[in-house]
Amino acid sequence: MKHVFLIKPVKDTYDTHPFVPVIKEIMKDYDYEIHFSAYKDHVREIIAQYPEKTRFYSVGGDGFLNQIIQALVSTKHEIVVLPFGTGNDFVRLIHHHQNAATILKESLHHQPTPIDTILVNDAQYYVNVGCFGIDACIANTVHLHNDIKVPKKSAYLYSLLKNIRSYPFYDVKIETEGELFYHGPVTLCACCNGRYYGGGFEISPKSYLNDGYMDLIILPKIRKITAPLYFSQIVTKRLTDNEKTFHKKVKECTVYTPAAMNLDGEEIVASSYHLRLIEKSLNLIL
Repeated sequence: MKHVFLIKPVKDTYDTHPFVPVIKEIMKDYDYEIHFSAYKDHVREIIAQYPEKTRFYSVGGDGFLNQIIQALVSTKHEIVVLPFGTGNDFVRLIHHHQNAATILKESLHHQPTPIDTILVNDAQYYVNVGCFGIDACIANTVHLHNDIKVPKKSAYLYSLLKNIRSYPFYDVKIETEGELFYHGPVTLCACCNGRYYGGGFEISPKSYLNDGYMDLIILPKIRKITAPLYFSQIVTKRLTDNEKTFHKKVKECTVYTPAAMNLDGEEIVASSYHLRLIEKSLNLIL
């Protein structure tokens, strides 16, 4: 089998990456190739060059992985996720560490595990978490706060502090199984296949990648002064136990909201969002 590394270049360089020497050392006895993504969705064109079963490697963050899986869902291809992003939330779920070299070495001895994905408006897949509340505002603007230098590990926390004061509590209406599940302003609204988002916050501790369901997690509008309380409940994995939180496992739902959606680091805007779980549709190397 051929091994193909898809790399999101380091800022201001388009043909170099610090992980390339590591790849060359580890993969010296394997049939492999390295490709750099030159523009958004370039990886789809690269993947199209490999009609035979191939193991692809995502060298970037969650948003870059999202671009890659669009061409891999419901194919024979396989995917290995190597963490080089801001949050690396998906890797937190599938690996116990974020050492890319170790993950690469271990992956060479592992077979794929089919996992679920979620399809939005019959147009775009995601594999981890889609959100519509302040969580989406944070994710959609995390790379826009350039007024001061913020360490990568603190980027989501800084975005939270910047957004919490002006967040308008968007109205969200969710229908599932032919019934109204929720309608009202929200603080957090997450549709989860995975568990982590926002740079390491475990929003949905009961989510599993191959259980055939997505988890809806909704925290209605709260008083902003109480935000630290709910923040602490997310950190301690107790938010879904709060009586104010809505939680439901579903196979599909429709979301109506004026808010933009963030799915795995990618922002999309639509008048409504139909989410449908596609069971065991992506071959992931754990």
